[in-house]
Amino acid sequence: MFKQSIFVLASLLGTSVFAQDNNMYDITYSDEANKGAFSQSVFITEDGRKTTVGEYRQELIGLVTRAVSLQFNHVVKHEISVNFGVPEGYAALTLGPSFTELTEFDTLDEFGFMEVGRSYPSTIMSALLQKRPAGNDSEDAIVSFADSIGDLQTREGDEYPPIVYSAYHELQHVNGFVPTDCLGGCIPEPVSRNGHMSPFLYYNDNGDVKEFESLTIDKKTEAYLSTDKFWYGGSQASKNAAMNELTSGQEEGYVYIYATPNPETGDVDGQAGGHFSFDVQPAQLMHSARAKTKDLGMAAYLLCDVGWCQQGGKVIEQSVEAVLNENASSDTEAVIDIFVSENLNVGVNEFELNIRPNPSMNIIALEDPDNMCIVNSNGYSCKSALAPLSKMSVRLIVTPSDSYELTGELRSTGYDVDRNGFNNILDTTLSVTPVVVEPPSSQTPAPTPTTPSTPTSNSGGGGSMSLLLIPLVLLAMFRRRMDRLIIINN
Repeated sequence: MFKQSIFVLASLLGTSVFAQDNNMYDITYSDEANKGAFSQSVFITEDGRKTTVGEYRQELIGLVTRAVSLQFNHVVKHEISVNFGVPEGYAALTLGPSFTELTEFDTLDEFGFMEVGRSYPSTIMSALLQKRPAGNDSEDAIVSFADSIGDLQTREGDEYPPIVYSAYHELQHVNGFVPTDCLGGCIPEPVSRNGHMSPFLYYNDNGDVKEFESLTIDKKTEAYLSTDKFWYGGSQASKNAAMNELTSGQEEGYVYIYATPNPETGDVDGQAGGHFSFDVQPAQLMHSARAKTKDLGMAAYLLCDVGWCQQGGKVIEQSVEAVLNENASSDTEAVIDIFVSENLNVGVNEFELNIRPNPSMNIIALEDPDNMCIVNSNGYSCKSALAPLSKMSVRLIVTPSDSYELTGELRSTGYDVDRNGFNNILDTTLSVTPVVVEPPSSQTPAPTPTTPSTPTSNSGGGGSMSLLLIPLVLLAMFRRRMDRLIIINN
């Protein structure tokens, strides 16, 4: 975990008070006793903590669900069944979410996203209608992970264990990064439905850029096999982001969708249409192989376009960090500065920051120059707007101690998509340790003592598709390799 010479930071994976209502997922683990998420095998974490394999798996998935919950404004929980029974050769697999085709008798959303005759995933429908779709009483998705101890161990150069990146990727599929098509090798025949994503898809047919929805089934299949001619073209904000941020894999803001023949069959690859092409660089979370990134990248814009951004919502990137300000501290007072930053040059109409000091901390005062905080039963709730590329702060004055523990989280109160939810977790322990000064040698003068710099803590952190597609799901389940992430709809 994170260590610096002066401060030892608490693990982001430690327990924290996080109101259940703030979590957009209701996770149910379906493994058998003593297996998967309930495995009792002893596991020692990287910071030396003794736990079990099952408990640590649930802890890591809990970290991801918390981070993702801070990226979206939500009211209705997504019901997800999780297990560790994915077939050998997989890293993770998601079955779902289920889709519903709207009819003239269905309720439309007040934001104007939903159209009669178009299919929507249950998760986006619940977000737009602010209630679960009629007739959708079962889980929204089933997510299965590899039963691999290695996925719990951080690899060199990575910030988190592999399961964290897998879960982060799969939850974006649950949130709606998923097509409605089944093209190539489908049983009994190919299927394509106009859905939430299809209005933003295009096929470059030998220089003639065509709307995907206007194509025949054969032409749609051709697009799915076209390698670099199947494109996502969203809002102007999405196109601008693609042109400004991507070094490859886009043309005039149209981003390449993964569209590749299966090397074994020559038919459509099972992951086509539901991921970005590997030509899209920098590395994207929604590549079809596990990408070690916390940034949603272009997936944030796609999800924003298909329904998560409402009432003027936009893609944002905000963060919170805490610093033990030793320069401003004294023998009788310790100073903790908490900063909220806007990092994407778009601004935030309103954020909410919750700060929960450990009850053992003696709070002398809260300095709040922008008058944005109120006291609540757990600590403080702070609300304000953030101008583009701006920073705001509050200061806690506390009685000096060996360590200072804070928990909390930052979120937008608008219908924004935040690119990095891990940066919105304020869980940290700041502790001062003595700086060891090397004794002077006989040949060099003694060093002049200086006040050590103060490192910053890290903020941690209705209906369904045709049952005729299920045989295809089962067939596809045995075609993948371990480094691939799969989204299959039922």
